Amino acid sequence: MNPVILPYLATALLVLVTVYSAIVSFRQKPDGGASGWIFPNGTRRSSRIVVGIASLALVIGLAAWLSVSARNTTRRSSRFLIPDGYTGWVRVEFEVAGAPPLPVEAGQNVLAIPPSGLLRTSSSEQNGWAKDSYHFSSSAGARPIPDSGPQALIWGKINGEASGSSGKRKYEEFFVGTNQQFKEQAAGRQ
Repeated sequence: MNPVILPYLATALLVLVTVYSAIVSFRQKPDGGASGWIFPNGTRRSSRIVVGIASLALVIGLAAWLSVSARNTTRRSSRFLIPDGYTGWVRVEFEVAGAPPLPVEAGQNVLAIPPSGLLRTSSSEQNGWAKDSYHFSSSAGARPIPDSGPQALIWGKINGEASGSSGKRKYEEFFVGTNQQFKEQAAGRQ
């Protein structure tokens, strides 16, 4: 099923349910008879079957759409390798002509941030949910950088798009340092 059609189907179902509810709500109840909960008394069996099949098809279609949509909102996670001792803003610019693509190791994009804090790549920015990891990197190896909790050193992560002499460019940016350092740097950028 084409996902573009789903909002129209949902709107059509809403209209049908509203019209049906209005008809059922304002109809006269038969004297001395109890009315049905879903269908008014006297509703033909064929009408009940059609409504049941349409409802079942709608539920199956909605479940399929949610399943496909959930798969499309995940992305490959990223491992940021930041120079040991680095403090400041990190910026990754995507879709830069002539820049190398991001390497992939163990199913993760590897972003080796240079000492300048600016990484340019020809790879496209990926959208969706993933758990990224941050590491201080040196010749001795890599050690994790906490990105949450009281010892966090990753702050203010944003994704955006900027226009410049080279055209529009998508980017990702975040700050590496203490919360106090981040607040001072963020105040200076405004």
